[in-house]
Amino acid sequence: MAPLDPTVSIEPERLAGIEKAAAGYDFEGAASFISDELLARFAFAGTPDEVAEQTAVLLAAGTHRVEFGTPHGKTAESGLKLLGERVLPAVRERSNE
Repeated sequence: MAPLDPTVSIEPERLAGIEKAAAGYDFEGAASFISDELLARFAFAGTPDEVAEQTAVLLAAGTHRVEFGTPHGKTAESGLKLLGERVLPAVRERSNE
């Protein structure tokens, strides 16, 4: 995805490392090239409060739609439960402030 986003600059060596590891299905290896800052550019990650805050920042910036795609957490069931019970209510609360 990074080569398609003109707002993101990734060092060629880092991108090559991610691509090589991912092509070999070495996702832990690929992850070792991805900083928290880079991850935040492409994915919601963290605690329910952190995900709610990331979402609120996008909404405050004018985003009209946010989709929480897969993966939803350690398991789909627990991730969806956290989204419904903790993240979405927190986003609603922040947007009403």
